Amino acid sequence: MNNKLLLSAVLALSSTSLLASNQTFQASINGWSEPTFAETNALHFGKIRLAAGSACTMDNAGAVTGDCDASDANIQLGGITVSGLAPNSAMNITVSGSSSANLTFAPATTATDGTSTETTADGVASAFTTDGSASDITINVYGQMTVDTALTAGGDYDVDYTVDVSFQ
Repeated sequence: MNNKLLLSAVLALSSTSLLASNQTFQASINGWSEPTFAETNALHFGKIRLAAGSACTMDNAGAVTGDCDASDANIQLGGITVSGLAPNSAMNITVSGSSSANLTFAPATTATDGTSTETTADGVASAFTTDGSASDITINVYGQMTVDTALTAGGDYDVDYTVDVSFQ
């Protein structure tokens, strides 16, 4: 009787495996290149008063007010071009200022691709979606510059800012 039971179990196992099947499927992905950045205009506030606490504000047209010399020929709105984007891509654009040994810069920006326009504040991510032809994005940079430590007349001073594009 034990042999009959063993034979029945073997037949049951072999018939089950004969009815099993499988198939292989594929997962796919498209490669996406990172955007490229080019500075088209270097941001320059012109001349500012030397004293600590002096502050200068540049608007989105490049006009300065406050402790800057509004007639300085070096004043220039900053310009960054972001290229290599895919059409209809959702992203966040964040522009963050910083402090150096003497200055603090708090940027404000306007980003446009000719179809959409977004304004940002220092360190705040702004949602942006590229147009259907993936036009380059132009970012105009302006904002507020503050003197933290007294400057020396005739000296050149810089402070960094960072442009970040992160995809959603």
